[in-house]
Amino acid sequence: MRRLVSRLAGALLIIAGIIGLGLSLAGLIVGLPALGAAEQMLERRLIDLDQALSAAADGLRIADDSLSGAAGTITAIETTVRSSGQAISDTLPTVDRIGILIGEDIPRTIRSTQQALESARETARVADAILGAISRTGLLGNVYNPEVPLNQAIQQVSDSLDPLPASLSSVRDRLTVTGANLRRIGANTEEVAEQIARINASFRDARQVIDQYQTLVTDLRTDLTALRAALPIWFGVARMMLVILSLWFALAQIALFAQGLTLWRRS
Repeated sequence: MRRLVSRLAGALLIIAGIIGLGLSLAGLIVGLPALGAAEQMLERRLIDLDQALSAAADGLRIADDSLSGAAGTITAIETTVRSSGQAISDTLPTVDRIGILIGEDIPRTIRSTQQALESARETARVADAILGAISRTGLLGNVYNPEVPLNQAIQQVSDSLDPLPASLSSVRDRLTVTGANLRRIGANTEEVAEQIARINASFRDARQVIDQYQTLVTDLRTDLTALRAALPIWFGVARMMLVILSLWFALAQIALFAQGLTLWRRS
């Protein structure tokens, strides 16, 4: 019985050794090509990933250039709008001064002129009367008989000035409306300039985000390049470890086979 058990144990050890040795050889035969295929596949995936990152970097660069150009245009528009608003603000005092000149100063001057003409008219009327009386006495060689007496001529000049204050008042009213419109336009222009400034700030924020993504993509491509350079070393180590483990396992199976053969022979 003991002999049978010893023979059976020896046979099992021999079979196990043969199977283990076959598995070791199969591991080498299958594992080495599998590692090679895995290395090639991983290399292709890394190349594809690098190309995708390169395309992303190009897209980010194009986006940054576009945003940069748009930001420059927006800045120019903001400068133009602010200059226009400043020009309007600078024009308002002139409009107000012209309104005062037309609505107050010139009418006051006209009234003063009419008062002076009234005095001159009275003086001319007296002079006309004196000259007429002298002319009628025959003391003067020429008879004083003007077509339009001087006082009437002065009165006509004064009368011709009467419509001017009303006309100037109408002009001043228009200037007042124009000034109000210019103030409204100036305020709206300033508001538009502020909105454009906020848009420009959004462009700057977007460019900062793009810069961060560009830095991230650059770092990823650097890491990817290092990984591709280290890939053959890692797979070389993996192949060496597979060979060492397979040989170690094969030696163990040979020892097991030898032990089983010894038990078989002793029984």
